[in-house]
Amino acid sequence: MAGARRGRAWVAVGLAALLAAGPGAATARARDQADVPAALRWLAQAQGADGSWGQVNKLAITGMAGLALLASGSTPQRGPYAQHITRALQFVLAAQAEDKKALQHASSGYSAIHNHGYALLFLTQAYGEGGPLDERLRRAIEGGVQATIESQRRNGGFSYFLYDRPPPRNDMWREDEASTTISQIQALRGARNGGFQVARQALEQAGAYISRSQHPPTGGFHYSIGSTPPRVSFIEGDDRPTFAITAAATAVLHALGTYQGPALERGIAYMEAFIPPSRRKTPFFYYAHYYAAQVMHLEGGPRGERWMKAIRAELAARQRPDGSWPTDPEDTLAAGDSQLLNTAWALQILLIDSGALPIHER
Repeated sequence: MAGARRGRAWVAVGLAALLAAGPGAATARARDQADVPAALRWLAQAQGADGSWGQVNKLAITGMAGLALLASGSTPQRGPYAQHITRALQFVLAAQAEDKKALQHASSGYSAIHNHGYALLFLTQAYGEGGPLDERLRRAIEGGVQATIESQRRNGGFSYFLYDRPPPRNDMWREDEASTTISQIQALRGARNGGFQVARQALEQAGAYISRSQHPPTGGFHYSIGSTPPRVSFIEGDDRPTFAITAAATAVLHALGTYQGPALERGIAYMEAFIPPSRRKTPFFYYAHYYAAQVMHLEGGPRGERWMKAIRAELAARQRPDGSWPTDPEDTLAAGDSQLLNTAWALQILLIDSGALPIHER
């Protein structure tokens, strides 16, 4: 695995150098192409002095921003964003709790488990290219995997809370839900792909949870099957699955090794109603398309290529002049944090074909 990572890195560094270069380094872009180099520069310049990104949920945002820079081809040791990635890794490593397991930070907001999962995924994708950091990454990933497994609920899903211990607040959703479960599945898959031992039972139970979450009438996926009654959508009063949760759940079916079959096909069929430019309202647009791109990238062929061409054109149309992508009025994040996450997600979509992230390999 480490050898394969090193081989990819030499190819990816050339890509990173091109992406980081100025506008004159490449041929003129078509109007339907996003300016990836400008987006990478904007994201790198937004990094804080402590190596993090964002104000609230710093671990989650830093994890996703770090993944975007890794996707460009830079590694902790090579490429124009090597120092940015290294500082981000050091920030995440410093956030590992005293029990040497969970990744926690005082800025974590509503969901400690999302912060842990996104940060852990980032560590797994950098491991093997960290040089002097690799030993620290190894220990942190081993502990992080254990924290995830200890946070799993009996039904295979995950709540918003590490170790499934809710805080005293009574206004928080206390049941399992799909997006929290998806964040942990991807982190566990990233660790397993990196050669780490991951309990098979934990993955099987999580996979069964996602399979049970499919909405029989539509093929989409429930928000939560642990609530009573099961909640179809995170939107109050809506009885149809959301595109966002359906795309994310379908993506982790791939991550768990389901590359064909009725569950996958029905999930993709439900997603296809939202191909850009869709007239349907799309809450959490960038989150949804981050996962949808993973599905369609692996799907390939005319179906996958049609989708990827459409989302690239849509992202080009939405990109701001400074290289970033705008805030999402449908999410609950502060404006600056929303802009950071959306830019990180958009970049990973646009760079998915580079093959720089092991999590996106076919």
